[in-house]
Amino acid sequence: MPKHLRYAALVAIFLLATAGRILNIDNESLWVDEGFSYWALRQPDVPAMWQVIQRDVHPPVYFFLLRGWSAFTGLSELALRYFSVLPSLLSVAVVYQIARELLKLSDRLRSTDSRGDAIIPLLAALMMALADMENYIAQETRSYTWHVLWAALSMWAFLRWVNTGRRGYLVDWAAVSILLLYTHYIGICTLVVQGLFALAFLRRRKLLETLAGFMVVGAVWLPWVLVIISGQTANIGTGFNVPSTLESLWNWRDQWFTQQWPLMMGLALLGVAGLSVQRSGRKDMMRPVPTGLHLRAVFLPLLWFVVPIALTYILNWYTPILMDYRLTQITPAVALLIGFGLGQFRGAALAFLVSVIVVYGVVVDDTHIDREPWREIGQFAAQYAEPGDLALAHVTPSGDWQMVYYFDRLLPAGTEVRSLRQWQLEQGETYAAGLPALLEQHPHVWLMHWSSDRSGFEALAQTGHVPTARVSWDWVENSQLDLYRFDQLPSEEEAVARWENGMVLRDAEIDSDELGVDLWWSFRGQSLDADYTISARLLDANGQLVAQIDSYPFEGRRPTSGWQPGEAIYDPRTLQPAPGIDALPPGDYMVGVKIYRLNPDNTFTDILTTKGEAEAIIGTLQR
Repeated sequence: MPKHLRYAALVAIFLLATAGRILNIDNESLWVDEGFSYWALRQPDVPAMWQVIQRDVHPPVYFFLLRGWSAFTGLSELALRYFSVLPSLLSVAVVYQIARELLKLSDRLRSTDSRGDAIIPLLAALMMALADMENYIAQETRSYTWHVLWAALSMWAFLRWVNTGRRGYLVDWAAVSILLLYTHYIGICTLVVQGLFALAFLRRRKLLETLAGFMVVGAVWLPWVLVIISGQTANIGTGFNVPSTLESLWNWRDQWFTQQWPLMMGLALLGVAGLSVQRSGRKDMMRPVPTGLHLRAVFLPLLWFVVPIALTYILNWYTPILMDYRLTQITPAVALLIGFGLGQFRGAALAFLVSVIVVYGVVVDDTHIDREPWREIGQFAAQYAEPGDLALAHVTPSGDWQMVYYFDRLLPAGTEVRSLRQWQLEQGETYAAGLPALLEQHPHVWLMHWSSDRSGFEALAQTGHVPTARVSWDWVENSQLDLYRFDQLPSEEEAVARWENGMVLRDAEIDSDELGVDLWWSFRGQSLDADYTISARLLDANGQLVAQIDSYPFEGRRPTSGWQPGEAIYDPRTLQPAPGIDALPPGDYMVGVKIYRLNPDNTFTDILTTKGEAEAIIGTLQR
């Protein structure tokens, strides 16, 4: 293949990979593991972050790289996730190079520009660009694409060392392998594959030098193993692992082979067979490669696929680690095997197969998973939260870091945000006394709760906070994600105003800057006989109406017919200027509240206050 065509094809593949990894990158909220990445960044300094990482189940390299990245890019979802896109794009290029080295290993790539096999590295790179699992992890604020990149670079440097014997590549291999182990523990599977290859095929001095390289890598990794890993293993179970059964592995076929798995698996098997033959002559005939070359070429990509699955499968019997996203280092191996399988075809047959695979890969996503609506919850709270409010998150057993992220990002400056779960885990001895003390400082509290732990509710009751609002989002298996608002309110005896139908305005707060009025209601009696409309009104010095908002309580979410005796109802309102008024001139304005009922004949019946007034004046607003 001419160089200019090869380069054009590589550019097209790279653009395809870029589009697949960036499009819709911020469609879903951060999920729990991404939330932990943010939690590590949220720590005030590196020593504090180091303490958090030591309690996690992953090595530290990714988190320190991400901290450096976010110092320049900020903490938006796009910025955090794009840090995973970059290594994923580089992996496409590295897979191309690995395929070239495998062809050299089997004595099939003597002249890249003239041999038909030159297309195989392009096909392998294309399969990596389209890989659903790689696209999936490239849109997460996690270490998995870096894990894949280090594994691929380690394999490429190892093959360069095997093919050329230049010690510089052995040094490169050792350095990248250290980064691999300090990014993800499962990366050791890549080194196991390389070690087996060295023992099986390398001889004399090259074998000894390779084993020395393994010893250097092990020596650099050993301190972390001895000091840190023993403590981390206690936290390794997440509840997302699957049992070590063949069914578990079979259920993951779509992640790596898509729903076209019969075709893609068939091509991968053909790729294994294809590494055992080499093409020669103008008629493109095939002849066997000597057995030793065949085994060397097949060994690495095949075991690169098998060993991580097998070791993780076996270790899962002793500690829960079998999860699909922990096996992502097999993605380059799958891309290589499918690429070699496609490389056995020529002409129209190859063009047809590639077209089918590309169209399917672009149109269908076989790894999409709906995430919890954490962003939506944060956006909802942000509409009503005020500086000085307290926002609490309590999600167990997985973690509430992702909710903390959206509270931090979306709530107004001056809102204090706390994770109750992390407080319990990191400073459990201070939690029982510290939480009530914190609540006493904040009369208004938001609580995102998805847990069987009710300690937060108990502390809120202890400090006199009463629930005034609850908004729920339906989630899997009939479960709900609940956002609560709690407020410390005056007693009914200290109420701002009362109405003849039993409605009681317990408290009111006026925001002059935003033309906002927050009301808190309760009622006396067994039930309210109708859905009453509440009107918050702004009157000038002459008593003329200049702004108002009429609606059922809490923007229609809490109609009065559904109120229960003894509960308190939060009712936030933003006043709208009356018709013909563009802007309010400076001055003092009275804030009034009316209650009325809409009759069947579209007339209105005002409900009077217990003082016989049609409107209760509750305060003043200054402009």
